Amino acid sequence: MSAPSIELHLDMPGGFHSLGLDLDDEERQEQLWSIAEEVWPHGTDFQREVTFHSYREMAEIALAEKSFYAGFCLDETPDGRMTTASLIARLDPLDEPDAELSARGLLEALSVNPNNTVEPIRVPAGPGVLVLCGLQWQSDPQDDTAPSLPLARADVYLPLPRMGRLLVLSLTTPSLPDLPFYVSLLSKTAHDLTVSSGSAADASPESGDEPRPTVADHVRGDFG
Repeated sequence: MSAPSIELHLDMPGGFHSLGLDLDDEERQEQLWSIAEEVWPHGTDFQREVTFHSYREMAEIALAEKSFYAGFCLDETPDGRMTTASLIARLDPLDEPDAELSARGLLEALSVNPNNTVEPIRVPAGPGVLVLCGLQWQSDPQDDTAPSLPLARADVYLPLPRMGRLLVLSLTTPSLPDLPFYVSLLSKTAHDLTVSSGSAADASPESGDEPRPTVADHVRGDFG
């Protein structure tokens, strides 16, 4: 993504399949079908079609939210469990030219929700905010007895005043035991991003405390 003479360089975590938001509609359909075949190499056409339509819907929602990237990870852990996560990235408008003030304002606003665990973070590109929360996905929002699925979500908000944009990275996973691992991938993406315009970023990372046993503490350890 770019503004006049300013470019954002963002490497998404390895292992995530892009849903092709940067492609035209026909190319995106081809990519999604290719992913469905990769997910179900020995499956049935029905399984591939369900997967294709699921990720096409995810891509359409991400495009409607003005996201520039949407991807998912589906893998097997060393102990034989299946693990999965989705990742969305977007750039929202940012009016505040001071990154520190913007980050503090976000921290206060996001802390209002008692279900959020909100932490200030700092990466080489500058200050930001990390939000952890739990969600309950309902297969039918109108029916309280319909099947549901607990989800964990981690959002990173990074003000980028030189671009006039707020970068938002949102990772969601039903694989709750793997949340610290996924957030470590999110942390690496945030730490490695650069905004280039011929001058280096002013901010530098700060070292964090030793991680403690809770998920929030492991995440704090990742971001510093």
